[in-house]
Amino acid sequence: MTLSNIAAKNVKGNLYRYIMYYLSNTFAVTVFFIFANFVMNSKVVKEGGEGLAKQFGSKAMIEALNKGLIACQIIIVIFTVLFVGYSISMFIKSRGKEFGLLSLFGMTTRQIKKYVMVESTIISIVSILSGIILGSAFSKLFFLIMGSFLGGNIPFSVSLKAVGLTLIVFFVLFELINAFMLVKIKSKEIVEQIKSNKVPKELPKFSVLKSLLGVGLLGAGYFIASTIKPIQVVAAFIPVILLVITGTYFIFTQFSLAITTRLRNNKSIFYKQTNMIALSQMIFKLKDTAKVLFLAAILGAITFTATETVYTFFTEIPEMASMGMADEISFIESKESKDIDVTEIKNILKKHNINVDYYNKVDGIELTRKIKNVSSGNNEEEMEQIFTAISNSQYNKIAKKIGSKQLKLNKDEGVYIYPFDPNQFEDKKDNNKKKKILNEDKLLLSIGDSTKEYKIKEEIYKSVINVTFTEYSDLLVISDEAFKDISNKASEEQVMTYHGMKLKNWKDSLEASKEIQSKIIKSEDKHVSGENGYYYSKIIPYTEQRSTMGMTLFIGFFIAFLFFIAAGSIIYFKLFNDIKQDDIEYGILRNIGASRKNIKSIITKQTGIIFFLPFVVGVVHSLFALKPLGAMLQKNLIMNGLTVAGGYLVFQIIYFLVIRTIYIKKMEALK
Repeated sequence: MTLSNIAAKNVKGNLYRYIMYYLSNTFAVTVFFIFANFVMNSKVVKEGGEGLAKQFGSKAMIEALNKGLIACQIIIVIFTVLFVGYSISMFIKSRGKEFGLLSLFGMTTRQIKKYVMVESTIISIVSILSGIILGSAFSKLFFLIMGSFLGGNIPFSVSLKAVGLTLIVFFVLFELINAFMLVKIKSKEIVEQIKSNKVPKELPKFSVLKSLLGVGLLGAGYFIASTIKPIQVVAAFIPVILLVITGTYFIFTQFSLAITTRLRNNKSIFYKQTNMIALSQMIFKLKDTAKVLFLAAILGAITFTATETVYTFFTEIPEMASMGMADEISFIESKESKDIDVTEIKNILKKHNINVDYYNKVDGIELTRKIKNVSSGNNEEEMEQIFTAISNSQYNKIAKKIGSKQLKLNKDEGVYIYPFDPNQFEDKKDNNKKKKILNEDKLLLSIGDSTKEYKIKEEIYKSVINVTFTEYSDLLVISDEAFKDISNKASEEQVMTYHGMKLKNWKDSLEASKEIQSKIIKSEDKHVSGENGYYYSKIIPYTEQRSTMGMTLFIGFFIAFLFFIAAGSIIYFKLFNDIKQDDIEYGILRNIGASRKNIKSIITKQTGIIFFLPFVVGVVHSLFALKPLGAMLQKNLIMNGLTVAGGYLVFQIIYFLVIRTIYIKKMEALK
């Protein structure tokens, strides 16, 4: 019998040990191939570009998408190197007795290495072929979903270039890792290798100092993440990561032993039902699996945080795309755009069954002043700043509709209005450091050949009309009398008229908005400005952002789920690598009278702790990681985090139940 035959029979006979390793490798190859097939498909750029041209007017997104998918492929390759290397290292380490027996039967170290290489190559080839087959099957679904996001039809086909790339990349990758890991198979004395799994274990010890250090470091990391200001997030990122990772390591290697030892010393708990056996074994298992659980917790934290972040972008960013905009549809008539038919626009909305809640019409007049151009670097250079004056009565009508306070101004007074609050990222409790955008008591403004001085009564940071990102964004509310005075002096070029509409069912207004857009505007920048005036529709940037974030969520989930599977796989490896030693221990329990029910109860408790402890730690890490993001977005993202964690919990429970069933069946088969 050749080494190849022996290796093939060994893989078949120990399938339970290799199944998760095979599935993880297969999933990595599958995702890589799906992305490669999309990027390398010659029809994607053409058809995707047509879809993008229809929706956005450019091919920028397909290029960004391809770059993102290529970046994901690089992440998959790096992940595969680390994961496969770690997995093979665990396999080799657990097979000391097997290698010792092979040595006893006359095999040299070189032959053993060749045997392991053949065995690993078999699994690698099967994983690659399975991944390409599954990738081809699921690529059609991927193309359909991406086509729906891009707004165009992307015909499905399998790219031979993608097949070739996947075959070459992963075969070379797997073989290099396999060859590198063979160095770990060293020549030992035969008796030493045979006894490698029978070395007596001492009762695990822990350090109180390291246990407290772990809790302290983790607490410090959580505290910083919870209290940090948005402006400090980048600077604190690395320190917080280091604190949390180091703290997590000590939590699993030291603190977990401290807790289980304390429970073991508590007689009321220790002598309850099967706890005597379960806790005694659990101390040893935690000691043996501490590093594995630590790694699983970190992988879990990465998975949950990445998914929660992308999910947050998907749910929050589309809404933020319309921040600073008070009305769902608006347009501005100025010197370049006159005689826009408002009745026609209302008829278009009515035709598409879009209900108008209210309509605003506001007249504004441009006032200017000269200020220093700080950005130029030349202190002598001046630039013109534009303020758009609106009357007190016009503002009060709008304020009543949006629930803002009414203003009452004297002739020489003014109130500055700006859509964004400069203090939104600052500590709201610190009233002594409130920033102001204008920060002036008086404004001296020009209109024509005359100048007017206004005392600034207050600054209000709220969007009242859609003038954000236009030259009209600095609003100045003045008294009706003062507005009438400047109206008489304003030229035609200095007058603008704003039209805004609040829609009841604005999320259904995409088609109506596009039709209105075609009537008003002809430029490429279709949701902000154009040669025929400023036009804005809330649904257009909302739809764009939702499509973009939807793609990001969809693609990101593949990568996140890859890490999730890896976290479960390394626990699986550890669990089944120790199964024969566990069987010996459970055999002793059976001999002293433990029933099958008792043993299943012990197995459930121990495997439950091993599976769910890293999960819980990873979820807690991710929820604290969301705090800085929530501060930047001015949102409480805990529910987003819990929603994502709940989804993963379903997978984790199913995974646990399946593995527990396989483990018990295998344990019974070893009797």
